[in-house]
Amino acid sequence: MLSTIKRYGLICLIWLIASEATSQDIYQKYDIYRNPIRVVLNKFSITATTGIGITNYSHRLEGVYFYQDAENQFIFSNEIENLGSSFSGYTDWLNDPQLGFETSLENPFDVPFDYLSNPVYNPSLSDQTFLVNTDTTDFGFKGGSRGIPITLMVHYEYEKFRIGAGYSYEFHFLRRLEPTTYSDQVRDYQPNFVKTRYSRLFGMVGYKFYQFWSYDFVGELQFGRITAGKQFNSGAISRGIYTSLGVSIENNWSEYFRVIIKPSVEFKSYSISIPDGSTVNHKYPTFFIQAGVSINIPDIPRSPMNSDHVQLKHVYTDPVTGKRMEVRGQPIWKRQNPKVGENNRRMWPKRKKAIKKLKTKN
Repeated sequence: MLSTIKRYGLICLIWLIASEATSQDIYQKYDIYRNPIRVVLNKFSITATTGIGITNYSHRLEGVYFYQDAENQFIFSNEIENLGSSFSGYTDWLNDPQLGFETSLENPFDVPFDYLSNPVYNPSLSDQTFLVNTDTTDFGFKGGSRGIPITLMVHYEYEKFRIGAGYSYEFHFLRRLEPTTYSDQVRDYQPNFVKTRYSRLFGMVGYKFYQFWSYDFVGELQFGRITAGKQFNSGAISRGIYTSLGVSIENNWSEYFRVIIKPSVEFKSYSISIPDGSTVNHKYPTFFIQAGVSINIPDIPRSPMNSDHVQLKHVYTDPVTGKRMEVRGQPIWKRQNPKVGENNRRMWPKRKKAIKKLKTKN
């Protein structure tokens, strides 16, 4: 029994080696021309997608006082006791800190100065006035926004592995942020802009971990840098590298054309420096759902014969030069596998009309 298994195993091994050698030499054996540039470019895929993104902004205010009156909201360093009686408050700490007020009064909020060491809420002030030391409580703002990304990516594929790079441009629309605590006393934070843009340059690595019929499932990791619109003060903001985890679900219409749906989660943050020395750290992860197409340049050209609709890859002989080359008879977006062909004949629409006529006559 064991010797029989060894014999059949040896036969299969020899057959595989012979098949591989035949597949490599068949073009030389029959003098079939293949464009070497096409063969190389065929390993690269171009992917274009668009969709929608939902971003959750959140930040915790630390090391500052938060002050709210009937019209404004300010933050300023909680080390003002060491600065004497002159200090400033700042607005727009989400994107571009601006001077909100500057005072040299000893008591600018009409409260005892020692109250600033551990304030929570001053009921003696008006109903719309609020003052809090953020180090004494977990206080900040959070809220959602939406964006429309347009992404273009190029990747090289080797067996089940992928490596590539791309560029993404996002139209981003921001909403007001809600306070994480004291929601009955503190108003929503209104950014000083409604829309902006984000652009990304990124690298990508991926692995095709599952296949089902004409579907491929590819895990992808993206990493890169984000550049924000002019609404963000780049001189005051420090951004790190962002990362994104996603799964590309690809429906293979043909060997060269795929329709893609890709959900992903993007992790990113930045810190913004306030002129008085304090810092606010912001997190803004995003969930994306995108759809698009991916194509790679065919390694063989379309048949020069207009009447050639053969679904299998086949050899065409030039009637003038006698040169042989491998061609395809179908466009790249035709739902098929050019290696084996499928029952997807061009005459199908005419057949429908013929059947309809027969039913009408009957």
